[in-house]
Amino acid sequence: MAYFIDIVKGCFIGIGKILPGVSGAMIAMSFGIYDQAIHALRHYRKDILKNTLFLGSLALGIILAMVCCSHLVAFCLEHYYLTTMLLFIGLILGGIPSIYHKMEKDIFHISYLLVFFLSFSFVFCLSKFQMSDVQLQTGSPTIMFLLMLLIGFIDAITMVIPGISGTAVFMILGLYPMYLSLIQKIGNLSFVFQSMGTFFPYGVGLLFGIFMMVWLMDYLLTKHYKITYCGILGFSISSLLYLFLETLSRNYTVTDIVAGLMCLVVGYILGHKFDT
Repeated sequence: MAYFIDIVKGCFIGIGKILPGVSGAMIAMSFGIYDQAIHALRHYRKDILKNTLFLGSLALGIILAMVCCSHLVAFCLEHYYLTTMLLFIGLILGGIPSIYHKMEKDIFHISYLLVFFLSFSFVFCLSKFQMSDVQLQTGSPTIMFLLMLLIGFIDAITMVIPGISGTAVFMILGLYPMYLSLIQKIGNLSFVFQSMGTFFPYGVGLLFGIFMMVWLMDYLLTKHYKITYCGILGFSISSLLYLFLETLSRNYTVTDIVAGLMCLVVGYILGHKFDT
């Protein structure tokens, strides 16, 4: 039963990875499984069977959600944008209090405030590096290879570091349509094999980024636990702010607003309940 719940949690994390502005790692932290996943990856050989079952369950849920739900997410974002976004905003909000409590209020120290401010500002500074559609369409094969390598690396970083939304970063950099198209095609194995020039650099960047960031986060959580969570809190709050600004930039009916607020509450309750 526990592994089935891990699969369900993995599905939420996978959906969170493809929703604009939502951090999959932040949802994992809201569900109370982030530290466990980092430890299992970093110390995999200490208990191979247990770590394999746990990580395999999460990975299965994530892959199923990303492959099966990418089209559904695109549909929901097009037709039910407010309710979809507020549901996942609620999931993230439900885990924020536990992150704050793990810091034991050390955020009010000068060094912690500095880390919080830097992590909070990071997402908004990325807008200066946005790529135009013309640059993406006229890039040489070498540029596209390096670009796919970068997309895989960014995906890995945002997959491991809570609070940084991979989709938000891709949107800010102008790469989200390319990323969503890539995810939608992963389920088509014949297309994947025919497009190894695209998927190979993405996979290399992804694996290298995961290996590097898991090692880094394991070190930070072991040696600098509180200040790391302070940075995570800054990332998560900036992601939420980005989400709210993006969500509120559209016009909605009264019915949309009521349904959206209900989804926000439901998401908060789920995020709080899963934080065990």
